[in-house]
Amino acid sequence: MRLSRRRPQPEDPAPAREPERIPQRWVLILITAFLGGLTVGGLSGWAGAGVATAFGLVGLLHRIMN
Repeated sequence: MRLSRRRPQPEDPAPAREPERIPQRWVLILITAFLGGLTVGGLSGWAGAGVATAFGLVGLLHRIMN
């Protein structure tokens, strides 16, 4: 007589989780900051000024929208 050994099966498999999404507010903030930084950096020719402006806009828009 042959006894089969089966692996124990999980009773309830974990449900599939949805991937976390970035809130629309942050998408708007980041796009606006990117465009503002690109404008300042592009017009002045200084990449540093554009990056600094982008960070400043992110902070400002975050403050305004909260």
